[in-house]
Amino acid sequence: MKSLSIVAALAAAVAIAGCTPVKGPTAGGITASFKNDEAKSFVAGMQPAKAKAVRGEKTLPADCTIDSTKFAASFKSPATVNLPAYSKDPVPVTVSCTFEDETKTVVFKPKNLSAQARAGSAIGVAILCPICGVGYAAATAGKKENDIHGFSSLTVEFD
Repeated sequence: MKSLSIVAALAAAVAIAGCTPVKGPTAGGITASFKNDEAKSFVAGMQPAKAKAVRGEKTLPADCTIDSTKFAASFKSPATVNLPAYSKDPVPVTVSCTFEDETKTVVFKPKNLSAQARAGSAIGVAILCPICGVGYAAATAGKKENDIHGFSSLTVEFD
């Protein structure tokens, strides 16, 4: 019976890793606007990203913008911003925040959300079955052709 539970957990982890890298838009979040119809090509879904400006450990109430060649958004820090996640041709974003007449700008490269999901599943499998987890991690490592790229957090640091 215990081995049946392990097999079921492994199957669930494989299913989760394959189909949940994009979390979908968060209700109440700010949703980015596309700059043109072409920017909507290869969008796998909207990924909520935690966006904030900080100074040390303190979150700042800064006025911020996110800009890219495909989409843009404005928000007041901190916020959840729903950004497009792409299956092909992801683009970096520039985040600029202004707090008390000081502006900081940071460029963020998109992350491989699919690889992060696979890594998380491999950790779960390793906890349930260490030998299986090593094999699963090796089988799912690396970049895959249809991986989804996007952002899960964007933090601008003020000195």
